[in-house]
Amino acid sequence: MEKNETDAPVTAALKAAKGIIEAFPLVAGHRNNILSLEEEAEKKSLMGLGKVVNAGVREVMDCDLVYVALTGMDFDWAGGHPSLVLKKGEEVVGKETRDEDEIARLSTKKNVWFMHRNFVVYRDRISFPQDIMKKICHFEIPCIPAEWCIFDSSQFKCRSAIHANPATSTDLFLKEEYFGGVDEKGTGTILLGITL
Repeated sequence: MEKNETDAPVTAALKAAKGIIEAFPLVAGHRNNILSLEEEAEKKSLMGLGKVVNAGVREVMDCDLVYVALTGMDFDWAGGHPSLVLKKGEEVVGKETRDEDEIARLSTKKNVWFMHRNFVVYRDRISFPQDIMKKICHFEIPCIPAEWCIFDSSQFKCRSAIHANPATSTDLFLKEEYFGGVDEKGTGTILLGITL
């Protein structure tokens, strides 16, 4: 694997985060493998009502530095951010929420509809379900700010850190390439992107 001066402080910060078991810098040649796996997964992905695009992985792959981490059951995947959104063009017209106060507040609004307990659709932004059936809308897995990853700023300067949850096929590839093919229940992978 290619090494640079930020690898040690970044992998140390990753491993210090709750729920991260192990972490490594991404091998540069694996970026194309990951993008191809995600593209294949998107072709097959239909979430009941529409296509799912993993925009988060693409955004991480565009970062200056990329790391792969193995996660355990106690890793907080979303950290209060939506891990799935419904978009009409670039506008968010629906989103996942796990915040009980937000769910209670949204439940009283006339312009919202809950697709399921944790997914709200804003009726005033979409013709539902016509926009989805006509493929005007799509589901998107966004990147999430890696607020849980604390870096020692004396070792390097980081403008932003984001992480993304890969598709199942990418997860299996990462586990095989970086973590000896680990297949323990409750383990997963994330991709962390850093912009310097």
